[in-house]
Amino acid sequence: TRATATAPGRYSPYTAIRQSPVPTRRTTPLLAEHQAVMAQLPTTLSSLQRSRISLFLCHLEQQSLSWSALAPAAGEVRPAALEAAVNTAITQHGLHPGARPAINRAFNLVLVAPSARVYLIPAWSEHQAVMAQLPITLPSQYRSTISRFLCHLEQQGLHWSTLAPAAGEVRPAALEAAVNTAITQHGLESGTRAAINHAFNVFLQGPSGRVQRIPVSPEHQAVMAQLPTTLSRDQRNKISRFLCHLEQQGLHWSTLAPAAGEVRPAALEAAVNTAITKHGLQSSTRAAINHAFNLALQGPSGVVRLIPVWPEHQAVMAQLPTTLPRQHRSTISRFLCHLEQQGRSWSTLAPAAGEVRPAALEAAVNTAITQHGFQTNTRAAINHAFNVVLRGPSGR
Repeated sequence: TRATATAPGRYSPYTAIRQSPVPTRRTTPLLAEHQAVMAQLPTTLSSLQRSRISLFLCHLEQQSLSWSALAPAAGEVRPAALEAAVNTAITQHGLHPGARPAINRAFNLVLVAPSARVYLIPAWSEHQAVMAQLPITLPSQYRSTISRFLCHLEQQGLHWSTLAPAAGEVRPAALEAAVNTAITQHGLESGTRAAINHAFNVFLQGPSGRVQRIPVSPEHQAVMAQLPTTLSRDQRNKISRFLCHLEQQGLHWSTLAPAAGEVRPAALEAAVNTAITKHGLQSSTRAAINHAFNLALQGPSGVVRLIPVWPEHQAVMAQLPTTLPRQHRSTISRFLCHLEQQGRSWSTLAPAAGEVRPAALEAAVNTAITQHGFQTNTRAAINHAFNVVLRGPSGR
């Protein structure tokens, strides 16, 4: 490079460059207050994080600001003034973006960037404890998803402890709402719900109200385990989905289950009918439950089933005369189903030895024919099978 001579007293840009002071950024704060802040930082902070916090304190001094005017109050995790100061320092004064996570880590805060990006690792000790207590069998993908959700809670100023399910609770409303909001409004993956359900044995439901297939309540898992081994896979699946539906509604099988000998529990029948007519479960759910639990639940239409489920009535069918025509057998079977739907049993109506016109049985048959749509030949079939002489309301 050729040297350029400059006459005495004449201006040269090269001379100006050589003589101009080079601006430097201080890396160590001067205020005693800020030096005390640095001295009290956690010893677990990395040297890089300490350096970034030191640079931020120096920046505050250059802006004639102090940490004490911005520092969070006890328990405060997202002080607005501090967040604004950090964001301004990064976006307008050239501080490294890593200053924000360094401050969050050092002071257990959740300062958020202007973009409100979701962080991956929770800063609050409460949430770190939640992560530490997750089942060791939980897939890594689920762990990462739950970690992001906890970070989201921190950014919203929310705590897991205020949302966590109580013992035995399978669908905590506040947690479900928080998860749905995180997914629909804040960009978290829809798999967040499944991860939390898996990790905490809950049954959070999406806004669509879609019915899940496998119950998570231990009570309902026990019901599934105790189903008869003779039940078909399809029937087992339908009962499983119904139990899931109960969980989604905050209901329990134990509050609906029939008492000993009860064949048409009203609360269970109502729950099944509602599940079928209003929540999209298949109508055969009722038949599956009837088969599994020896019940006679009836649909809203009042349709009479064809095969009785009570052992007493099955025994009646087995003892019918072998010479009885098939049509008569079918008619009697339907009448016994009708009795079950009414919560009545044959044994309370059956004729005594030698009795040919038992009044209670005659009344029950006539009611079935006149009020419940049974064919008039029901009377003839029973007369034929049991050697009785039941008469119609007209006396014929």
